[in-house]
Amino acid sequence: MKKEIIKAILLAAIAIPQFTTAQNVVIDGEIRPRVEYRDGLSKPLPETTDPGVSAIQRTRLGMTFTSGLLNTQITLQDSRTFGQNPNASSDATVGIFEAWAEMLLMPGGSFKIGRQAIKYDDNRLFSASAWSNTGTSHDMALFKYCVNDFQGHIGVAYNNNNIISSETYYTPKSNYRYMGYIWLTKDLVKGLNLSLIGVDEGVQDTTGTKAGVNYMKTKMNHAYTYGGNLKYSDENSPIGVFATAYFQSGKSATKSTLAGKLLAIKVDYKFSNIIVANVGTDYLSGDNTTDGTQSNFKKLYGTDHSFNGAMEYWKTPLNQGLLDYYAGVTGKINKALSIDGTFHLFNSEFSGKNSKGIAFGKDLGSELDIIVNYKLNSWTNIQGGWCTYFSNNNTLAAKSITTSATIPAVRTPQWAYIMFTIKPKFL
Repeated sequence: MKKEIIKAILLAAIAIPQFTTAQNVVIDGEIRPRVEYRDGLSKPLPETTDPGVSAIQRTRLGMTFTSGLLNTQITLQDSRTFGQNPNASSDATVGIFEAWAEMLLMPGGSFKIGRQAIKYDDNRLFSASAWSNTGTSHDMALFKYCVNDFQGHIGVAYNNNNIISSETYYTPKSNYRYMGYIWLTKDLVKGLNLSLIGVDEGVQDTTGTKAGVNYMKTKMNHAYTYGGNLKYSDENSPIGVFATAYFQSGKSATKSTLAGKLLAIKVDYKFSNIIVANVGTDYLSGDNTTDGTQSNFKKLYGTDHSFNGAMEYWKTPLNQGLLDYYAGVTGKINKALSIDGTFHLFNSEFSGKNSKGIAFGKDLGSELDIIVNYKLNSWTNIQGGWCTYFSNNNTLAAKSITTSATIPAVRTPQWAYIMFTIKPKFL
């Protein structure tokens, strides 16, 4: 089946240029292997445990057609860990990452439907999750309108496990049943841009059970996330600012009242064409009440790897919240080589207790991330990184790690990787 799909795409690519200009059709690919050394990624390892080394790869084959009235894209994807399948395996692992069509409705207005990756602003709420080996895409319909310096998007999605003739209970608990959102952006003055977003997630109610059987099959609770970003960036100024504020309300899947908030600010300063420094703070609210209100911020579908440390210790924030104070510098050695270094200080908003009843304070430790990028040629980029986490007793308690006679201590958390991203154009 996998070979037939690929063959059909290649045959279509050969046939289409007979009816349209070659510039309207692009066939491209991505081959992205990554080798990782994990010695405490996301949580410290006991000294009695050896670190792990693994290799993963993402492979994509895409075909894009563009014209004045219609744009389409189909992207096939295979995601694997080296060695997960026997050498002689015939298991089909190719799937659809994107398959959408966008139709022009009016000048500046279009309608896009199908499986598609969406990303907005700094990728905090919605992202294609480029770092992830699988990425993130949504089955949805999207109306887009753009005129001058104004853009507006309205997206709608509704999910089922399969084709249904009557209403059923949607089982994937980590996904929404329904989602609708509106995103607006406009340049206020030169160099200053404002974007606003409002998201309505319809999540399946999980509380309606009787004798172990769900009887509230059509019940959805609505979780709302809304807010915006203010971005200042001017080529004539060395300073850049990106400020974010998001708030949440509505109900969770378990009917808890939502009251989370996320506040963030990042300031860049360009010393020269070679050196750019930045400082910033992320605040994700925490919850220390038992009144049925969920005050901690619930993340949506953004890229986790780009925020709050590359080692992903707080990819899922604690119920007690998260404060991330960071500073970094980027050095551009030449046109092909650059180095990024970032230092993070992590705190929770409230002290708390872990699942074992052990208390921990607000100081959660710190992290150092060093990333090197090298552009080998127009198709190939090589990225390598080394990161370390400076854990403390609060870190261990928050991660539910306790030392004992059999686990005397933990290893110094480290993580290193090298990744090759090769993106050839076949047509």
